[in-house]
Amino acid sequence: MDTKPFLRSPIQPASLRQFILFSFFLALIPLAVLLWQSHSALSQVSQFAVAEAESSVGSVKLAENMQNVVVDIERAVRQFSILRTDSLSKLAGTHLRNYQEMLRVVCSDLDARLLCDSQQQQIAVLLQIYQQSTNEELTPLLVSIRQQQQQLTEQIWLLLEQRLQTQQNFVVDAQSKLAWQSVALVVLTMLLVIWASARIASPIKQLDTMIRSIGQASHHFPHDKVAGPRELTELGEQLRWLASRLQQLEALRLILLRHASHELKTPLSSIREGCALLEEQLVGPLNAPQMEVVTLLSGSADRLSQLTEQLLDYNRLLQQAKPEFAWHDSTQLLENCFSDHALSLQQRQQFIQLDCQLPNIYTDAMLFRRILDNLINNAQAYGGQGSPVWVILRQHEKFMLLDVANNGTPIPAELRAKLFEPFQRGKSPRFDSVQGSGLGLSIVADCARLLGGLAEIVDVSYADVCIRIRLPIVEEQL
Repeated sequence: MDTKPFLRSPIQPASLRQFILFSFFLALIPLAVLLWQSHSALSQVSQFAVAEAESSVGSVKLAENMQNVVVDIERAVRQFSILRTDSLSKLAGTHLRNYQEMLRVVCSDLDARLLCDSQQQQIAVLLQIYQQSTNEELTPLLVSIRQQQQQLTEQIWLLLEQRLQTQQNFVVDAQSKLAWQSVALVVLTMLLVIWASARIASPIKQLDTMIRSIGQASHHFPHDKVAGPRELTELGEQLRWLASRLQQLEALRLILLRHASHELKTPLSSIREGCALLEEQLVGPLNAPQMEVVTLLSGSADRLSQLTEQLLDYNRLLQQAKPEFAWHDSTQLLENCFSDHALSLQQRQQFIQLDCQLPNIYTDAMLFRRILDNLINNAQAYGGQGSPVWVILRQHEKFMLLDVANNGTPIPAELRAKLFEPFQRGKSPRFDSVQGSGLGLSIVADCARLLGGLAEIVDVSYADVCIRIRLPIVEEQL
């Protein structure tokens, strides 16, 4: 991986701001189409309604006029049959020709061909005979004309009802069409929004994976480049460069820690051997002040040796990638650890109070032993003089619990989580001659994490301080 800072290439994708604006306008296109379709449908409905209203009003007026003209025809014809004047004859003829014209207009829209033909024939007959016929002879024809006009009026009203129903169907069809268009366009808008959000969420998810891999040294750093807006792709390349730099620094740190620890062991061994020779006065007698100085040097050498061992232990723990699980006799594993710490416990008159409820455990013996060593050493250093150290191994639901407790100064709740971080020490004083490095509980927490569990400080009724290791238990142990 290239360790140089990320440099911008000449061809860059759209910026995040441009992409958001483009996505916003793209999502607005279906909404604009929906508004246009709604306006178009409303205009069509309005125009159709206006046209139908005008046609209906005209039909109603025409029907009323025809009714009035029929009455005028009957009155004029009867008056002419009695008075026989030219003015009445012209008036009756004018009414008959007007009625013929209106009848022709009405019959062009009506679906009543027989009725219209019959009425036109009767009007034509009346127009020919009204001047020579008497009132009694014209009465049956006038009655028939009036009745057929009533039928025509009924047909006109029926036509109006049909037009009204057609108008309602047109409105319903327009509403249904607009509803389907609205659903389709809204779905299209949602798809565009989902697409745009995915284009932004996908690189952000990649960045999150990169950041998590940087924080976890054992995690494989993704090789795929971030695809998306320019700012996110640049940030991805910068994270890639940062991960490379951190890997280099981590490698240098481990090399320095390993070499420094190993290089310290040789001169420390020489110093401790020299102090031992001086304390035993094998190179000559020492007076009291000289013996005091030698004792101080020996104690400092022991403390430095223990700190070096802890650094080596912490270095080995960081390099261990995968634990090796196997079945172990829990009692034997615990007793081996207690025997190694027997001398330091006897110096402060402390003793182990064991409660082992699991005969066999499935774990990594080296990691489990590191946990025990650091917890026993911690309990011995901070526990009270002559007090017991409780070690309890038991099962709770689907977990294996290892409790190591002691009497002493309780740990405040606000400091408990911080004590599991590297190089963090509590405020309580140690009762041994060694100055702590702050790595003990950190090693415990890391070992528990490698075993798939966790370490925590809990409150118990029988002790002042209790550190609990919660590890998953396999089915064969249940």
